[in-house]
Amino acid sequence: MASGRNNAARKYEDQVPAQREVQPKRHLQVAAAPVKKKKHRRKPAVMQGVYPCIFLVAITAAFILFCQMQLTQLTAEASEQSDLLSELQSENVSLTTKQMNSMNMDEVEQYATDTLGMVKMDNSQIEYVELTNPDLVTVADDGMTLHGLWSALAARFSALVEYIR
Repeated sequence: MASGRNNAARKYEDQVPAQREVQPKRHLQVAAAPVKKKKHRRKPAVMQGVYPCIFLVAITAAFILFCQMQLTQLTAEASEQSDLLSELQSENVSLTTKQMNSMNMDEVEQYATDTLGMVKMDNSQIEYVELTNPDLVTVADDGMTLHGLWSALAARFSALVEYIR
């Protein structure tokens, strides 16, 4: 049996190289380099801050534009009110002048006599008042001296000191 085994082993060895030769040689081909997937790079800190800055500038510009619009509207309204004020002031002057011109002394006298029942005084009803002491006029001393000036200043200083105490 040993020889049977050997024969079987030899037959196998004889067949194995034949199979190796029979197999077609593989042609090696260089495979294309694998495509690297792009890694998502982290944005630098500068780029991360650009979008908020642009947003902030846009908001600020919109706010400034809104304020300018309100300023324009308020300026127009103030101008209209100023024109109205000047018109009303000129109307006031006109009406005041008309009122002054409409007050005629003849009309006042007629109203007093007709409506209020007033009458003019006679000469016999007029009374004169005489004062017993006549008016006295004194003239201030024109010649102011240095001594008078110092004495006036000293008197005022004394009055101030008395007031403080």
